[in-house]
Amino acid sequence: MDEFRTLFLRLCKEHGVDPQEGILQRIQEISAENAGFLDLSNNTLTLASCAVLGKVLAHDLAFTSVVLSDCMLSEEGAKLILNGLSKNTVVKILDLRGNNLRQTAAIALGRYLKENHSLQTLLLEWNSLGVWESAFTAFCEGVASNVTLKHLDLRNNQIDHTGAQELSLALRSNATLMTLDLRWNNVGLVGGRSLSEALQQNEGVVKIDVAGNNIPRDVLASIEASALHNEDRAHMTMEQHHKTTTLTNEIEFLKTEKKKQMIIFMDDLELAKSQLDTTNKSSSVKIGQLQVALEERKAALNALRAKLDMTEASLTLSEQKAKEQVALLELSRNENLDLAKNYESQMKREREERSKQEAKLSKELEENLEKLHEATATVSDLERRCKNQQDQILLLKENVAQLKSDHRVALSTADERLASDRHRMQMEARDLEEVRMRDVERLRLEMEDAKKAAEDRVEKMRLSREAFASEIAEVNRSMAQERLIHDDEIRELRRKLKEEENVHVNQLQEKIKSLISEKSEIQKNISTMSSDLAAAESSRSSLNIEMEGLRRTLDGVKRQLASKDSEHEAELSRVRSDLKKRIIQLEEDNAEVTSLRGKLTEIERKFAEESSAHRDVVQERDRTIERITENLRRCEADAERARDEEMRRARELQSAVLTYVQSAHRSTSPSRV
Repeated sequence: MDEFRTLFLRLCKEHGVDPQEGILQRIQEISAENAGFLDLSNNTLTLASCAVLGKVLAHDLAFTSVVLSDCMLSEEGAKLILNGLSKNTVVKILDLRGNNLRQTAAIALGRYLKENHSLQTLLLEWNSLGVWESAFTAFCEGVASNVTLKHLDLRNNQIDHTGAQELSLALRSNATLMTLDLRWNNVGLVGGRSLSEALQQNEGVVKIDVAGNNIPRDVLASIEASALHNEDRAHMTMEQHHKTTTLTNEIEFLKTEKKKQMIIFMDDLELAKSQLDTTNKSSSVKIGQLQVALEERKAALNALRAKLDMTEASLTLSEQKAKEQVALLELSRNENLDLAKNYESQMKREREERSKQEAKLSKELEENLEKLHEATATVSDLERRCKNQQDQILLLKENVAQLKSDHRVALSTADERLASDRHRMQMEARDLEEVRMRDVERLRLEMEDAKKAAEDRVEKMRLSREAFASEIAEVNRSMAQERLIHDDEIRELRRKLKEEENVHVNQLQEKIKSLISEKSEIQKNISTMSSDLAAAESSRSSLNIEMEGLRRTLDGVKRQLASKDSEHEAELSRVRSDLKKRIIQLEEDNAEVTSLRGKLTEIERKFAEESSAHRDVVQERDRTIERITENLRRCEADAERARDEEMRRARELQSAVLTYVQSAHRSTSPSRV
């Protein structure tokens, strides 16, 4: 921390800036325990101080967390600090809460996120980044291009539905962000739907909080479901990693057992070599004895030569056996080398996955360290208050010394009060120290418990790796077969329904065509009858006219031929009979026209009935389709229930296999030991 303080003072001197007392005091308060934590919160930073801090933070110092909350940063000041942090590769956490950052700062944040590749947590609560749409778009582009950011806090930033849509586009491109806090903005329905659609494509975000954004309940449920789905996927990935770690441990155990077997084999080989050496030595001794016996007993030369040949034969056989054992040893060495290569490649993959797990554990450790830093900051705050109170006590002492000659009675009272305050402050400081120690101990115990729990989970997952994998594969095969069968049945049912529907539609179309042709024929008949009716009406009118003429002629004939009554009466009776016949014919024509009109009405009624029957047929077909659809839904529900039943059986089988493996492991553990 001396390096940071020296560099800060030197740059202040070079730029002619007076260092702020608040910053120097915070730098002095940095202890060895929170060496990586720079807290300048609640200090009003000037533009000159921001420029110097930006240049200081451009160097990779020991700070991993920088807190600049409630510092009343100006737009240019925030830009200078962010420009400096863009070159920093150590800072993991940046806190800019409560600074009312707007357009320029939003653009600077977007540029910072594009250039920086080490930041993991960014806190921007109580700012106004969403006021300017173009600036917030630049910020979202930075979020989209960043590959290290995991936690983003955008609470109370006046983000509307347009900003939410831009942020959704960023989430589609970002694959590292895990938590996003958008509470107390104004995202609305449109923004909520955009976020929901983005989360369906983004598989990294496991937690998102959008309370207080006027988002409907169904959209909120969709967003929470997407986040929960991502969290389950991450949990499954973690479990897979644990299983892989368990498999790695098992491989290590097998390698150890293999090495032990190799050591035993090498010991056996050494024993065989020692036996061969002993045999060679004994043979040499025997040869020497035979040579001595040859000098002493020349008569037993043939017998000694025979014994020597037998010894040499046994020696050759021993050498042959030794060569075979050496060949076997070379073959086993080659096999061990192949196994070692395979194990090394597999171990390389496992190391990569283990490094990812270690990164996650380091993240959890950093979170715990953050909690510890917060507690330390609280203790430092209390110590600072104690120091301020001690300074007040010293000031009181000076005042008492000045007024000692005039106020001796007041001096005694002040001394008693001073003693009581000092005792109370000491007691408070002791209590605070005890609280701090208890918090530190509690955090240490929690970390140990978490570590033990993680080890227990790793051990359990090691035991259930193989059984679970085999059972899952079997269940997946059975489910795939059942799904293929159900899909074939559903396709066949759909094909049959489509064929029946096509046949029914063709029949209905043929009926409609026949009805249309009948309607055209009826219309033709109606037009023909109408023309006949018109002709009959015209003939009737002409007959009426003719009858009027005849009546006039009759009157004339009556006046002119009064004397010829008999002839005229006969002719008149004939004319009247003809006229009556014509009238009867006209009445028959009228009756025929009336009957034709009745037939036309009956035909129209039949046409209406046929139309209603056609509508009934169409409705019946719709009801049939609905029934078939309902049957299809029931089939799908039955398939879903069968799938759930198979999953339940798989889980029960998995638990049974896990119990069996654990019991087998317990039974084999003492023998292995």
